[in-house]
Amino acid sequence: MSGGDWTKVLPSLAVGMVVYDRRYEMPGTITDFDGPMVCLTRPTGLEWRSHCASVRPATPYERRQLRAIARLHAQRQRGIAPA
Repeated sequence: MSGGDWTKVLPSLAVGMVVYDRRYEMPGTITDFDGPMVCLTRPTGLEWRSHCASVRPATPYERRQLRAIARLHAQRQRGIAPA
């Protein structure tokens, strides 16, 4: 994406939205914006920033994947799931 083209992407994104980050090849939830950068998080506590041009809305499969990671992480925190 060149110049100000990223400004066309931002209106389609929102805090709380589950997106797929093509750069890191994993889904995450948007927590904030910093100019053209999108702040993302995963249920495990991993946080990172990506350019808004590298994210897209998550597919239903990717949203289920993120929920499954959240369940597994919660189970491991309680000590009832194998590592």
